[in-house]
Amino acid sequence: MSNGFYKLEHDEDVLEYYDQPPPIELNYLSKSGRRNRHLHTPDFFVIRKNTAGWEECKTQEELLKKAQESPNRYQLGEHGKWQCPPGEEYAHALGLYYSFRSSAEIDWVFQRNFIWLEDYFQAKLPQVDEEVSRAVLSVVEAEPGIVLTDLLNRVEQARIDDLNILIATDQVYVDLSAVPLRQPEQVQVFLDQEEAFTYAQVTKIAPPTSVSQVCAVKVSAGTSISWDGENWQIVNTGNTSIGLLKDNVEFIQLPNKVFESLVEKGQITGLLAQTESSLNTEIEEILRKASKRDREEANRRYKAIEPFLNGNSSTKPNRSERRWITSYREAEKIYQRGFIGLLPNHQQKGNYQPKISEEVRTLMEAFIEDKYETLKQQSISRVYSSFKEECIQQGIKHPSYELFRQAVHERPAYEQTLKRKGHRAAYQEELFYWRLDRENTPPHGERPFEICHIDHTQADVELVSSIMAAIGGNLEFVSNNGNQERPWLTLLMDAHSRRILAAYLTFDSPSYRSCMMVLRICVQRFGRLPQMIVVDNGAEFNSSDFETLLAYYRCTKKQRPPAKGRFGSVIERFFGVANQEFWHNLKGNTQIMRNVRQVTKGVNPKNQAVWTLRKVYEYLCEYVYEVYETSPHPALRLSPRDAFNAGIARGGSREHLLISPDEFRLLSLPSPTDREGKRKVTREGVKINHLYYWHKSFSGIKVRDSDVEVKYDPFDITVAYAYVNKEWVKCSSGYLQELQGHSVRELMTATTELKKLNQIQNQRFSEISGKRLAQFFASVEKKEVALSPPGREAKKAVLAQRRRDLEVKQVHALIEGDSVEQEPDSSLNLLEESLSNESESLPLPTESIPLDDDDVEIFQPLEEW
Repeated sequence: MSNGFYKLEHDEDVLEYYDQPPPIELNYLSKSGRRNRHLHTPDFFVIRKNTAGWEECKTQEELLKKAQESPNRYQLGEHGKWQCPPGEEYAHALGLYYSFRSSAEIDWVFQRNFIWLEDYFQAKLPQVDEEVSRAVLSVVEAEPGIVLTDLLNRVEQARIDDLNILIATDQVYVDLSAVPLRQPEQVQVFLDQEEAFTYAQVTKIAPPTSVSQVCAVKVSAGTSISWDGENWQIVNTGNTSIGLLKDNVEFIQLPNKVFESLVEKGQITGLLAQTESSLNTEIEEILRKASKRDREEANRRYKAIEPFLNGNSSTKPNRSERRWITSYREAEKIYQRGFIGLLPNHQQKGNYQPKISEEVRTLMEAFIEDKYETLKQQSISRVYSSFKEECIQQGIKHPSYELFRQAVHERPAYEQTLKRKGHRAAYQEELFYWRLDRENTPPHGERPFEICHIDHTQADVELVSSIMAAIGGNLEFVSNNGNQERPWLTLLMDAHSRRILAAYLTFDSPSYRSCMMVLRICVQRFGRLPQMIVVDNGAEFNSSDFETLLAYYRCTKKQRPPAKGRFGSVIERFFGVANQEFWHNLKGNTQIMRNVRQVTKGVNPKNQAVWTLRKVYEYLCEYVYEVYETSPHPALRLSPRDAFNAGIARGGSREHLLISPDEFRLLSLPSPTDREGKRKVTREGVKINHLYYWHKSFSGIKVRDSDVEVKYDPFDITVAYAYVNKEWVKCSSGYLQELQGHSVRELMTATTELKKLNQIQNQRFSEISGKRLAQFFASVEKKEVALSPPGREAKKAVLAQRRRDLEVKQVHALIEGDSVEQEPDSSLNLLEESLSNESESLPLPTESIPLDDDDVEIFQPLEEW
């Protein structure tokens, strides 16, 4: 359908078009003869200059399948055009049209060029300098059809961006269906479409004669030639003229210079030239089928008969040599290459006729399809036994087990595995497309930032906590995994150049925050976002905030098919390379965990861990941003950085797409998932994630009780933003001191643990209020010992998340360019003392953290972040 958008946008005959128009009613007979009447929503309703109607876009494969299921609705008409008779009947009654657009009609060159220019179809497009524009137009006017490369060389002050803007805004004309813009040495430039058409008509000439045709005319008596559609034969070759005879009746003489001139112009061609291509094809086929042993045997035979062919032998050839000489001379007459006759025809020897009847073969194929290729996954021997019994019952001779087994293995592996084990197992047998057809869109784009991939992986290394080392304590019991943990790596890779645009490392599992961080790092490093982002089917890529952000910046999200890793092979391959070159060279790597039974305490990666998150992120950035991208890539034959710079030079810098990091930081903040991201302004402010946030603009009468859009910072719960009076304002929490430095993930953890604690203590309230959360975080930072074991577990869970967040903050400091080391957090010291002084045998307390009456509200289940 995307190609349909492109064509409609660029079609001069189209005035307006609407996608997903109101449905229309189709009335037709089904395959079984039953009357079908239902509503159908076409893809487009198009208003053209002289007509209007509905247009439907489908793939050729889908239409072929639907034509078999519903032949009265989908029909392949003349000239390969698809038709929908019920749709055409409905449209004709209204004086409109209904047409199909199949994928077979896609103009792939046009689509590639449209994607190339898509960044320049924007309202805020910069204007080309007037002097540059005049210089370009004057050169094009003086030299119609000049190619882009020569135009850039003639107008030195013009950049590739300037030419792309002139083409996108129709100030100069380029046939977008002729040649990809990625090949500027072949792209012709004109002032307008009429000039291009006129130029094409004037420069039309007959196709030049190929060299093979010219050279094929052998000037000797007996050679047949073709001249002006008639066949002639050379009967005499003299010093000054050549004699030609036509049909043994007409004889003429041509001077040698005239004959040679006619041959050079292609007006005289040898009849041999017309059959030479077919002879060459036949010779190539014979040589292709000849094995190495066949060629060795032909060489041996030629060496044996060479003296007789040259007349240098004093002996007589034996019977085999006479047979070889005869074959050599016959092949020389037929193929003009006698060596062909010396190749042995072993492949034609033997009896290749089928040994079983067609009836038995049909029965065998039916048993393989109905008994073997099923989800029961029966063995070949078991199916053969059933087949053998069936043959005995029908009184026919059954084939051998070996022949049956060969018949099973000769069937298509993909279809067979699909029927026996499902589509995931069959994916390994699916045909691998090493490259797309020349005219189709390249799988990795034609320039940097056109197609990029985002993906996550858990690093193969155990890390230690720098916070634990800083406070000098042993808090392994705080985390379920002890003091060590494996981080998660999120990457953004440019598919065209294989350059890593952004890398982010965190202890948290993949989430919306990881996606936002790699995009934020990309904007910080390059000031722009990709045109298309390829992702898998993870929940973090389907969030409304992520999709809204991409839509705002005109980024297209493309999701890989489920369980088909080859669609992300570019970034998946790098994960393997990073393991070999980086992670597996660090102390504490988890290679040995592949063989768990061989792991002992002395070699356990958890006991070997020495790297902290901050330090390993420093070296990871150095590896991906310096070492990897400056080393030659095997698929590119140059480094990713050089490929990236060359692609930018070829495709243009596109500076009008630059994004302010501060602007992007605000827009990348998430919104609450409910109520379309809006909150009602009350006397206390706006409530986000159980906390109230206030700004002085809320005191206005017009703002009070209105719904405003809100955003929050995932890394600091004391800050939120609200869209008031057409601007985003920064709001603060009333519990600033108690909540300072805590993240939303930590807030969620505390809320969940408090809910569990309340259930155990039989509390009759259901809302986790901001006041209660503030009291809980305050208790974490004080030496309170009157908590029960459930309270102890709550503290442990909060501290575990607190430790992760403090580690990630050091990574954020590196991203922002802050080299200051993280100071130990006082709350960790206090909580360590609190937890170490508690006893597991403490009785359940009779009182919990006090609550006010205002805190008792209906509890709403907290969604997973």
